[in-house]
Amino acid sequence: MKIDSLQIFGRILKFGKPYKRYFVFSLFFMFLNTIFEGVSIFSIVPLMDKVLTGKKIVINTSINVPYLNKLNDFLAYLSSMDRMKVFNLIAIFMVAVTLIKGIAYFYSHVYMEKLGQHMVKDIRCKLFSHLENMSLDFFSSGKTGVLMSRITSDVQMILEMVSGRFATTLIELPKFIVYAAIIVVLDWKLVVLLLFLPVLILPIILIGKKIRSLSRRGQTRLAELNSILFEVITGIKIVQAFSMEDMELKRFIKQNMEYYKTRIKTIKLDTILNPITEITGIVVCVAIMLIRIPKIIDGTLSIGTFTLQAAAIVAMVKPIKTLGKINALFQRAIGAAERIFDILDVKSSIVDDPDPVYIKEFNNKIAFDGVWFKYERDDEAKHILENINFEIKKGEVAAFVGPSGGGKTTVLNLVPRFYDPEKGKITVDGIDLKKLSLKSMRKLIGIVTQETVLFNDTVLGNISYGEADIAPDDVVNAAKMANAHDFIKKLPEGYNTIIGEKGVKLSGGQKQRLSIARAILKNPSILILDEATSALDSESEKLVQEAINRLMEKRTVLVVAHRLSTIMHADKIFVIDKGQIIDCGTHQSLLSTSPLYQKLYEMQFDMNSKE
Repeated sequence: MKIDSLQIFGRILKFGKPYKRYFVFSLFFMFLNTIFEGVSIFSIVPLMDKVLTGKKIVINTSINVPYLNKLNDFLAYLSSMDRMKVFNLIAIFMVAVTLIKGIAYFYSHVYMEKLGQHMVKDIRCKLFSHLENMSLDFFSSGKTGVLMSRITSDVQMILEMVSGRFATTLIELPKFIVYAAIIVVLDWKLVVLLLFLPVLILPIILIGKKIRSLSRRGQTRLAELNSILFEVITGIKIVQAFSMEDMELKRFIKQNMEYYKTRIKTIKLDTILNPITEITGIVVCVAIMLIRIPKIIDGTLSIGTFTLQAAAIVAMVKPIKTLGKINALFQRAIGAAERIFDILDVKSSIVDDPDPVYIKEFNNKIAFDGVWFKYERDDEAKHILENINFEIKKGEVAAFVGPSGGGKTTVLNLVPRFYDPEKGKITVDGIDLKKLSLKSMRKLIGIVTQETVLFNDTVLGNISYGEADIAPDDVVNAAKMANAHDFIKKLPEGYNTIIGEKGVKLSGGQKQRLSIARAILKNPSILILDEATSALDSESEKLVQEAINRLMEKRTVLVVAHRLSTIMHADKIFVIDKGQIIDCGTHQSLLSTSPLYQKLYEMQFDMNSKE
């Protein structure tokens, strides 16, 4: 359903509520700038009538204006003065007015910029916080590059509407009223010509709607461009290994061209308003000259008054252009805001219970009771897990084995509640996971996966991630237990070495040992290991396995193992195939009772013997 533009605009303005003082200050200085702009234009009259022509200063008006008599008395006083003296007064006046206008312009711009920057800062933080708390199914259905584009380019587009640049544009609109008032006061009959100017509003509105549509399309194209860029940069090793540079370049060029075409269309629409308003302004100016010049000739209108009126008409053109710019800015910002709110309005499928139970320690068991699960939330999607039932008591090591794609990792992902089951329930110490506080439950869990997650930070920062005020000695002890201390000492700056994005400066085994050290430091009651030793060479696997064995001591462990030799001593081994637990037992019992387990064991035995 398409949301009304004003409603979206209202939602944007809510982010500015804490900073409304900046908006008030900006408006005040805009008003000051406008007043002195109007005052300054009147200096044309004495300049033309007295200084240049030596005649009496007269402002011919067609309607009675309050305090006009006092103004006429002042003009009469000026008329009695020497021409050069009047010129000197005008020069001083113009310098003073220009100075005040400049100060007012500066502060109106700065305060509006402060408002905009604060709003954009808060919108970005709101988006980031929202994304952090979204469930994993949200990220599995979206592109990282697109989400990054929402936080960067879309939010930046909103800034154009609530910033100093917007203030610079907005400040022109009150001037339109001032100039229109001058024209009407000088000759109210000319209001008929002013009625011609609103004809411009229709094309401005129509063009604005088209700009909004193109802006949305352009930002979508840019998001896709960012997505390709992100995929290629993060997967550059595979791109180069498979010699896919040309193909990826073609894909990038195609998307880049689509973005280019959309931007050109938008620019054309933005630009076409300029000649339209110019032509309209000139037509009105010519019409005024045709009407007013005969009065100058017959002496009923002073040159100063005519010049003032003509200057006001010419000056009105800029505010009219501004109206088009503001509408274009508004439409682009609304299009960007729609995309941002599309994300903010998505609710996480994993949320805390309204009255959650806080758990401080794990005392008894983890139980799956009739659990069914599928990733796609529709009736046609295939279930990954079907009627899963088991119990793992405190202190037990439970292993999950089976063919690839059988659902082993999915079982592990349900325990920290990265996903919720479609049917059935999972309990910890008899309490439904959905009733437990997410944060309190996850504090009890440590996770080590095949794909290590490290940050572009120091070794110390990565090991102590999530642990505030941790002592350096504790970090070192955790590293020693994880067989990581020796290689860390050899790094250029030891524990203070920056390891690069995703730990790019480390080997696979080193990254895995840092991940294990992080889990050791957390000291979790429940440990989840998802193929933590796969894809490692023999030497690294030995070091990692030793570290894992230390990590597993006196903990409740759920493990998916690539090699059965690493889980032979597990208390329970669950054999999973096609989303179902088909066998359960110890290593020895399963060798005699489970054909699938026996087959898996024999396959690995043959592979090991060939190695």
